[in-house]
Amino acid sequence: MELLTEPIVMEFIFLFVGLILGSFATLLIHRLYYDEPGIVSGRSRCPQCREILSPISMIPVFSWLFQQGKCKRCGKKIPVFYPLVELSFGISYFMLARFFGGEPAFWWLFGILFFLLVLFWYDVRFMIVDRRISIPAILLAIAWAVYNWFTGAQDLISVLGGGILIGGFFFVQFFYSRKKAQPWVGAGDTDMGLFLGLCLGLKLGLLSLFVAYIIGTVYAIGFIVWKIISLGPSSGKKKSLSKVKVPMGAFLMPSLWLFLFFGEQIWTWYWDVIIL
Repeated sequence: MELLTEPIVMEFIFLFVGLILGSFATLLIHRLYYDEPGIVSGRSRCPQCREILSPISMIPVFSWLFQQGKCKRCGKKIPVFYPLVELSFGISYFMLARFFGGEPAFWWLFGILFFLLVLFWYDVRFMIVDRRISIPAILLAIAWAVYNWFTGAQDLISVLGGGILIGGFFFVQFFYSRKKAQPWVGAGDTDMGLFLGLCLGLKLGLLSLFVAYIIGTVYAIGFIVWKIISLGPSSGKKKSLSKVKVPMGAFLMPSLWLFLFFGEQIWTWYWDVIIL
């Protein structure tokens, strides 16, 4: 039994737990988006032929690799989205055990990571924020912020300021552009901004927002360059690049992930190297 208390063993246990949660997250995202019943009790099915999967076909990541990305029954391709979600959960919970194992914040971050990753992958796949996910995430973040306040980890201004300022930043953009053909941000970005600010507080939240926009800018430039190259200069099928939609959550949530694990180190580096 002493073996189970070894840090490396706990890390791999939570790697396995993360892979299972990732598998559940793919089911959750699919069934919420398509309003299918049985999120908890329903059997897992192939996303293509809808046949019930055998236990061997539900092993996270490995079943997709062994079956060469195809359904064992119908032979149709299963999107790489599924193993990527599972892998991201596995790595995240492995890191959680490594950096926060045994700390009071562990189980808080356990829940926050789950909602963070589900929000990220939902937005990446369907370019929308489902409030059946974001509202519980915000409620958990509020509880986490209050906990940090009571334990002295953050002061009240930071706890409330981060959520209000960053959530308000996106709300103002959405409110003033909501009637435009293409609003500046989506309504769900307000939820994600509030979630991020409450999780990180004012100081790290603002820096995380800055990093999220850097990630988004790099992605947008790369996407535009790729689009121009792939279409070619003589293509008659060019579409206006101004109509390209970018899911903001795809940048906010990775930045939140980064700052949950390395926020203080990034803050110190930012002030020592960039500012000073």
